[in-house]
Amino acid sequence: MKSPKPKNINDEFHPFKYPFSTKTKLNRDFKAREGDFLDILLTRRSSQNLGHISLEDISELLYYSNKVQTINIDNSGFLISKRTVPSAGGRHPIDLLVSLPSESKRFLHYYNPIDHSLSELSIPREIQQSFFAEVNENIPVGDCCLIWFSIQTKKTQSKYEYAESLYWRDAGSLLYCIQIISNYLGFKSCPLGGLAVKSFDNLFPTNDLISGGGILVGR
Repeated sequence: MKSPKPKNINDEFHPFKYPFSTKTKLNRDFKAREGDFLDILLTRRSSQNLGHISLEDISELLYYSNKVQTINIDNSGFLISKRTVPSAGGRHPIDLLVSLPSESKRFLHYYNPIDHSLSELSIPREIQQSFFAEVNENIPVGDCCLIWFSIQTKKTQSKYEYAESLYWRDAGSLLYCIQIISNYLGFKSCPLGGLAVKSFDNLFPTNDLISGGGILVGR
């Protein structure tokens, strides 16, 4: 793997547009919390003993871990954002796909970090179920929430040569950020080792996305 370096002239980038239908605006008004940072840091652990978690809980987790706080334009005219999690060049190439606990069949939703909303993806049910089946081969999803990383590689590649290590570092930073905030909020979490590449590639008719793995969050 070669070392990344900034390009002299940034490439033009057109983001992949996810097919979605129903949008749900998420709550932004959360109760005040207290906690010592070092206690939260030192007690962080992964756990596979995960129970049901509510939409309200997931809304708070997404808000603190990935919600866009400010937006700027760089010298090339590219939209960059500031969030609690770092990203190379402020690109933030990782989109979060969220599957909430369901009494019947699971579905994937796209998380919009700008307006803090979830939109149900318009993907045939059998293709989604094939994806969940492959994810379950790693650790059973059970009754918790699945957050999956969908990486728009060209977003980082538009600014950097040899960008592969950068968006994977972004994925690691985001994974840890979600775990730390989950611990702060009193949730349990478990990163997933598998990438479910085969079934993920079938979700979207594009070569511009790659699977970045995911994390389970529950009570």
